[in-house]
Amino acid sequence: MTILFTLCSFMSMANPPVTSDEKKLETIQIRGFHDSAIKTLRDKRDSQSIIEAISAQDIGKFPDKNVAEALQRITGISLSRAQGEGERVGVRGTTPEQNRTFLNGQAIASADWWISTQPNRGFNYTLLPADLVSSLEVYKTPQADHNEGSLGGSVNIKTQRPLHTERNHFVANAQIQYNDLSGEFDPQLAAFYNWTNPDKNFGALITFTRNQRSLRRDGLESWGWHEQNFQQNTDGTLTASDDNTADIKNIWTPGGGGSAIFQQQRILTSATANFEYQPNLDWNIQLNTLYSVLNADNSNQNFLWQPSSVFARGGHISDARISDNTLTYARYSQVPEQNAQNLPFSTAMEAIWRESEINTSSVHLIVSQQAHLWQNQYQIGFTKGGGGSKQDHTSQFSANTAFSVNTTERKNIIANYDVSPLDAQAWQLTEARNDSQDSNDQELYLQGDFERAVDHSIISAIKVGAKYRDHQRDFIRYRSFNGAFDGIAQQLDWTLADYPASFPHGFLSDIGDQYTLRNYSFANISALSKDFQTIDFIKQQEKASRFDIQERTTAGYVKLMLDGDDYRANLGVRLVNTRQDAGAYKRIGSPVEQQESFAWQQHNKNYVDILPSANISIDLNENLIARISAARVMSRPQYNHLMPSTNYNVTQAQGQGGNPDLDPYRANQFDLSVEWYFNDAALLSVALFNKDVESFVEFKRTIEQHEGIEMTIDRPINGSGGTIRGVEIGYQQELIYGFGLITNYTFVDGDRTDSTSARDDYVPGTSKHTINLTSYYENDWLSSRLAYNYRTHFATGVGETMMDDFGQLDGSVTFKISDSLDFVIEAINLTDEITYLYERNEYAPTGIYQNGRRFYVGVRYSH
Repeated sequence: MTILFTLCSFMSMANPPVTSDEKKLETIQIRGFHDSAIKTLRDKRDSQSIIEAISAQDIGKFPDKNVAEALQRITGISLSRAQGEGERVGVRGTTPEQNRTFLNGQAIASADWWISTQPNRGFNYTLLPADLVSSLEVYKTPQADHNEGSLGGSVNIKTQRPLHTERNHFVANAQIQYNDLSGEFDPQLAAFYNWTNPDKNFGALITFTRNQRSLRRDGLESWGWHEQNFQQNTDGTLTASDDNTADIKNIWTPGGGGSAIFQQQRILTSATANFEYQPNLDWNIQLNTLYSVLNADNSNQNFLWQPSSVFARGGHISDARISDNTLTYARYSQVPEQNAQNLPFSTAMEAIWRESEINTSSVHLIVSQQAHLWQNQYQIGFTKGGGGSKQDHTSQFSANTAFSVNTTERKNIIANYDVSPLDAQAWQLTEARNDSQDSNDQELYLQGDFERAVDHSIISAIKVGAKYRDHQRDFIRYRSFNGAFDGIAQQLDWTLADYPASFPHGFLSDIGDQYTLRNYSFANISALSKDFQTIDFIKQQEKASRFDIQERTTAGYVKLMLDGDDYRANLGVRLVNTRQDAGAYKRIGSPVEQQESFAWQQHNKNYVDILPSANISIDLNENLIARISAARVMSRPQYNHLMPSTNYNVTQAQGQGGNPDLDPYRANQFDLSVEWYFNDAALLSVALFNKDVESFVEFKRTIEQHEGIEMTIDRPINGSGGTIRGVEIGYQQELIYGFGLITNYTFVDGDRTDSTSARDDYVPGTSKHTINLTSYYENDWLSSRLAYNYRTHFATGVGETMMDDFGQLDGSVTFKISDSLDFVIEAINLTDEITYLYERNEYAPTGIYQNGRRFYVGVRYSH
């Protein structure tokens, strides 16, 4: 990755020196990775709880391009990728939304650009390039003065401080990225400058990053898997049925899928401005600001197969093959010219293009005071994130054709059509849409912390504090409704032949086989976009997905620090009151197209959490430390689960709703670790952890009455609890001069039973095995890394979708040209791994994706 802050981080590793011995120690520490490892291990060793830490210099040696990718090297962290880039992280077998991310100890707002993404409490790390970081800390065991909200652990991202960084220090980094799938070259630029006044009591530190990335993702997809009943006809064909007396029941059946090419132009622009003023020894004032924006315009072309359209429009299937209760092969018929939906088309080719953007910003003021025996700190800040897709255009070109779908082969979907996908004239425009989505996430916070040293044989200090947070999250989506076949689409009379474009080279070259659909009539997005500008779309708010949630929390804590000859401990309790105001549109009538069919509903909920914690560190000998921790933790539910709404289909008499009465995830956890620092830059550690989670969110189906009709409605509930337990093993050592290993292994066992179905259920986010293995070599002119990250399959938490085993190999080499100039070569995903997702079983693939390799070449200048 870009190693912009390698030298900058050296100078920020310690407070300003006060003795000649400390000066000498610092001079030694800034020489290389070996000494950076000493500093990182010292931070871990001196911590009051079980943590993992990584410094900017350590990060800079890896080919990681954002903070999430840097975090994947840490024991107990599991990474979730999107379009080949690290996007979110989970800690110790939990999902990303069950953990909190902080910037300098405070919340940072987040949003998502994809129109179908539900708002997530987890942070979207694509907004934070790794160049912004001074260090990363992962707290696995909480303390009373830590912010609540994390089930697995919390991540704290620390930025540089001006008065702790070398005066007038400047670093510039320039790279060119090449993606072997998109075939594009993209610039990567970053700059850093720190200024302090002659008195060294005021400083300003500015960073700027601008990274471009042209990405392409090739994939086979399917979605909408559901249990379907079928009626057997006299000719042996099968017709979909909702009747419980059907001949064949509860077959796991796809709703649709296709061969998809996703392309995106990402431009990430990030800047920080940090100011620090220390007028005297008693006062210190810091102002930290951040702004980051990701322009993420994209397009997706997918040649579809649509069983749901065939079933809904009176078609049937033949030659059905069923394995593991899953429809693995079927031939789908044409649909009758006259059908219930008045759409004489069985499937389509879909071309989508979006104008997307997300951003985050924060302003954070910290005032620290030393008042005799008291150390006081006052904080106030505001963070805001938002964005989405302001233009989301969709065009569907359809035909009435028989087709077959085969999912019997692992990591492959074979679709064949009677009407050729290459016969562009035969595929007619049947739907045109222009939708949009916007989300806002913001928080205002006030905090005061007061610590007093105590002259006592056991108690060394007492700390108390309070915090107020006002957090708001809203979501709004607009849908156009006049572009259907019975409206604008039929009037336009366009076909795919009107928008010819060259098909991308090498599509699905490493996915599927010779029978996989790898070539079809490709649409010219630029020409389509130009013609779409002439369409007068009529939009209205999609009230079924609209919500506004406000959480006001008030927290207070007390914490005791204990200190003895061979132990250190902190004991405390945090008391948190949460007032939740959830608003959403509830369906009250029909038809769904009428705005009067919805009414705004508001629901209030108040709950209190008492969160005790204890952390004890025992020096077994000079180099061996044992740690014991016990705590109660909590994590709040997903925003979309809290919507006080109900939405349904009158014809099918079924739907779904939210539940604003959901309680948070709550757990009691116990941790035990042993750390052996057997050399100055070496560590062998073992940690055991156990989390007893009181309740996971499940979906319960009940009969409810709406509009005088009894309907089956799915709602989230606080379901059965479970246990997340595991072991972490970490090892790092320089084996011979310059050559060493950094490796860790995490085993997690998640155990729970679904209360609604009595089915043994995977705990979402839990990979049983996670492995990181890094080898490094360093000398005076060369620094190299080869890093492998691997995690076994896990439940994503979306339906019954499972992410298959995934491993990725990355590497970097840095050549020192002079004292001020380095030449850098980096590679990500060297083995070009395939991402594979499936739902319930491997006969039901939901995504098989290839993102390609990324290569970087560049120089770094420092002065």
